[in-house]
Amino acid sequence: MATARDVAVRAGTSTAVVSYVFNNGPRNVSPETREKVLRAAAELNYHPNALARALSHGKTRSIGLIVPDIANRFFGELARALEEAAAARGNILLIGDSGLNLQRERSHVAAFVERRVDSVVMVSIADDPSVAAFADAGIPVVALHPLAARDGVSTISIDYRAAAFAATRHLIEHGYPAIAMFNGPGESAGSRQHREGFDLALSGESDVVASIHNTEISRAHAAQVALDVLARPSRPRAVYCSTDEQAYGVLFACHRLGLRVPDDVAVTGFDGTEHSAYSYPPLTTIRQPIPEIAERVIALLTGDGAGLPVYEIAPFDLVVRESCGHHTN
Repeated sequence: MATARDVAVRAGTSTAVVSYVFNNGPRNVSPETREKVLRAAAELNYHPNALARALSHGKTRSIGLIVPDIANRFFGELARALEEAAAARGNILLIGDSGLNLQRERSHVAAFVERRVDSVVMVSIADDPSVAAFADAGIPVVALHPLAARDGVSTISIDYRAAAFAATRHLIEHGYPAIAMFNGPGESAGSRQHREGFDLALSGESDVVASIHNTEISRAHAAQVALDVLARPSRPRAVYCSTDEQAYGVLFACHRLGLRVPDDVAVTGFDGTEHSAYSYPPLTTIRQPIPEIAERVIALLTGDGAGLPVYEIAPFDLVVRESCGHHTN
């Protein structure tokens, strides 16, 4: 592998000048000398050590992302949007998938500190994630889920409570007499906010029978629970799901039980992934503005750090499709 010294010898200059060319300074290099250095580098197939260059400037130009399950379409779309925004600013995105395992999540935290990432974007499975190591290393963190305010950790997310309220009110306004909620694990702040929004929407609706069922954030487990709940004589007329993934599991259960959606059971999801428009029937859902959130997060983390931490609420949309019984788009 060619070195800077090899390039300097071939170009008839010094290693310092080679460094000035590839780092655009700090000293100026004449156009003729620059051309000699670049030609020599091309002939030798020389590539500067990007990590060494970055560390010399105190930056690795890398951003860590920790998510609970990269197989979940929402997190896949989020990772893609973050990677595009990071790459546009000359940064690389490193992904740590916790696999819904808290110990693995903590391992990713330690690994990102060890690799000296410049910043971290995090969606934790814990209500109180272990981020002290980031603070100790001076690594800024943006959490993309509801999280109690703490030093050094920014949060950018939609208002889960308001979104759950909007989706549930939509089902109530259809006149459905029994509405079930398929919520995530009950210990997370996000799950609590989903339930609070659901309960608030139903307050004063004495004629509506409500039920809540906690499932893993997966199609398989939501389908398993739905096969039981929807087979009962007193099955719900509508189901609000706290994620699109759970909604797909409910749609599967309806099909397996011979129930028509929305004629027998109406279904709504949450997250608004691209796939939600192509389920059968197309899924009514709360859409999170993934591209806009990704752009905002990366802009904050690749800036000068001024104004951090931030605590921002992103907007959401109720996208009405066929699965809830009323189709507008």
